[in-house]
Amino acid sequence: MKEACRSIGARIIEEPERLIIYGIGGKINPKKKVIDALGSGLVFRVMTALTCHSTAPAVISGDVVLRTRAMEPLLNALIQLGGNISSVHMNGKAPFINWGGYSGGICEIEGNISSQFITAILFAAPLARKSTTIKIIEKTLSLSYIRQTLETLTIAGIKFQQNENLSQITVFPGQYNSAEYTITGDYTSCSYLVAAATLFPCDLTLKNINSKSLQGEQAILTFVDEMGMDIIRNYKRNEIRLINKKKQLTGNYEFNVSDCPNIVPTLAALGIYVAGCFRVTGGSITRFHKSPRIEAMVNELLKLGVNIRPLFINGVYDGLEIYGASSYAGNCILSSWGDHRIFMSLFVASLRCQQANYIDGYEDVHCSFPDFFKEFEQLGITFQEVIPQHGK
Repeated sequence: MKEACRSIGARIIEEPERLIIYGIGGKINPKKKVIDALGSGLVFRVMTALTCHSTAPAVISGDVVLRTRAMEPLLNALIQLGGNISSVHMNGKAPFINWGGYSGGICEIEGNISSQFITAILFAAPLARKSTTIKIIEKTLSLSYIRQTLETLTIAGIKFQQNENLSQITVFPGQYNSAEYTITGDYTSCSYLVAAATLFPCDLTLKNINSKSLQGEQAILTFVDEMGMDIIRNYKRNEIRLINKKKQLTGNYEFNVSDCPNIVPTLAALGIYVAGCFRVTGGSITRFHKSPRIEAMVNELLKLGVNIRPLFINGVYDGLEIYGASSYAGNCILSSWGDHRIFMSLFVASLRCQQANYIDGYEDVHCSFPDFFKEFEQLGITFQEVIPQHGK
């Protein structure tokens, strides 16, 4: 995201523990012919919307995986708002070429594919000449992300109106105001540590975790609390203490993840060690993520010998059902499916295996949780990087 912001003219000074950002006053003039989002869907979608205000043509692209992901609903919505934008390969997917033209108005967009589409339009809307009204059709999933976006707009002084269920939002033209913003820990990243703490007796304190955050993935704490974890929140210090006295997880659980889909793989990794029926539902949106995450976790956990099956709604992967065990043999070769969250979840799933597993894709972890391995080393987990031999 930093490099993408620089590519449209922002100046960013990086200091220990903070960034100082000098904005561009709403005047977007790309410094590069191609804005490369690499593997980030959020960067791609936000930059696609923002460059609809560009004073010069801009090409927005990304890596091989990103160029296969759903983008057409955002493309169509931006065109409704006056954007002169098209898919280079005429297939509704990246790369896009953007000639500007966003003037405002009314657009309709699906809410059941990616909340990032709505976030992207919300960030671009204040720069338009006219107000922008977003009508979200179909059931809106991942509402917490939209609420976080609106919270950010409020901090920046942007005015908007919304209805109760966020199916319609109107954003008025305005100038973003500078402000100081404290970024606390990401609950999806936190979920891997929480899951690990749930698998073993422990007393673990997580720092820089805001208990009042709007992040939907904060639900991981509600879920493990139901499973018997003692949770002590220190609101002043932004700390959460986890105390687990259980050696074995037992019971029957069902968790709906429609507002916290990023922790579906984490819950799958946790559920394989629950002696009972462990069900996760409401995760259909994850088929549009970096990999089809329910399908990926089911396939990889079957390799470990887990009693797991996918759950479907209208022929679509929606969740999973697991009958867990206390341990598994391990010594398996597991695939991350090119997805950082699948890798980290399979890492957690391997913690109680009797033998080590080989998991590919460790390098992808750096895109979302650079300190992942460092944090687990501090917990006493041993692992090593393995260089595959040619042909194996």
